[in-house]
Amino acid sequence: MEVIRNKEERDIFIQKILKENKKEWLYNEIRTNDNVYGNKLAWTLTALCEIENDWFGKYTADIIEWLPTFKTQGIKRSLLRSVASLPLSEEKESEWIDYCFDILLNQKSDVAVKVFALELLGKFCERYPELIGELRIAIENGRPFYTAALLARSKMVLSKLSKIGIF
Repeated sequence: MEVIRNKEERDIFIQKILKENKKEWLYNEIRTNDNVYGNKLAWTLTALCEIENDWFGKYTADIIEWLPTFKTQGIKRSLLRSVASLPLSEEKESEWIDYCFDILLNQKSDVAVKVFALELLGKFCERYPELIGELRIAIENGRPFYTAALLARSKMVLSKLSKIGIF
């Protein structure tokens, strides 16, 4: 694999992946590399999913099996961002909900990882309004430690749930 140092190289690599139909290869490389290499590939995957994400949904049940064991925050951020862009799957949804709450409550999780976990939890609250109380408690408990960006995203998610009549 080529070394990806910047956005231009990433975009060229994405075109190569599309041309050679290497999306499955990309996914498998990420899931077997909890390191800087995997992080660069996950960044590539996120950009690829912004172009074409219809292929990615089939992996959500598999992702929840291995992503919680990963240490690399950038991989978690990229995968959560890509999953959050998809319609929710019913497969392994309780595992996804638990994982996203774990991230939100974990002081060691990066802010960007929490942001996308929060996005996913907001979508799950639309499906399961009974989760909104737990989400509000998690946000309230974490609020003293949140950055401005995470506070803003929290307000946005809660506001969206309020506007659609969830609570």
